[in-house]
Amino acid sequence: MIRVKVFPPAFCNFDKLDERGWLDLPDGAKLSDVLRDIRMPKALAKCFQVSVNSVRAKPDTVLEDGDVVGFFWLLTGG
Repeated sequence: MIRVKVFPPAFCNFDKLDERGWLDLPDGAKLSDVLRDIRMPKALAKCFQVSVNSVRAKPDTVLEDGDVVGFFWLLTGG
């Protein structure tokens, strides 16, 4: 079992995250498992850059205990 810290967008499902934003996953879990657990809509996922430990990551990225997953809008205004 591993635990990863997730900073999901506001419209995602937070049910599987604990009160501090940690998500429990089985060993060998991938970023795609996080996207599934937070119910990130596939259409909206394309609007975000997803990072693991501040490095851009793909859905097939294997996660390790203590990793941090973040989401960043690809389009921003100023």
